[in-house]
Amino acid sequence: MGQNKRYGDSYVDKWIEGWILREEPMTLTAVEVDLDRDPERLFPEPRLCRAWIRYPTKAVRVQASAIAWNSRAVKIRFLEPAIKTEREAWVWTNAVTPEPPHSP
Repeated sequence: MGQNKRYGDSYVDKWIEGWILREEPMTLTAVEVDLDRDPERLFPEPRLCRAWIRYPTKAVRVQASAIAWNSRAVKIRFLEPAIKTEREAWVWTNAVTPEPPHSP
């Protein structure tokens, strides 16, 4: 197999290792959100917020859009920092802080 002339082998090896070992964000379970007894309500428009996302070894505060909620949790959409992929997750209500509206 040839050598990667643009980035070198060590860059590619580190990228592959990072991809394989990356942690998945943890979302609340269906039991925790309890949608059977407390159904989700959709926001008419997504609302900008900051939210804490938990990973197995750390917590990260991300900019997100709140898209749904119930009395105990908020469903958010966010760009996962490590891989720049859009995700959705349920988080506890107190893990979310609304962003103030931007003035023109």
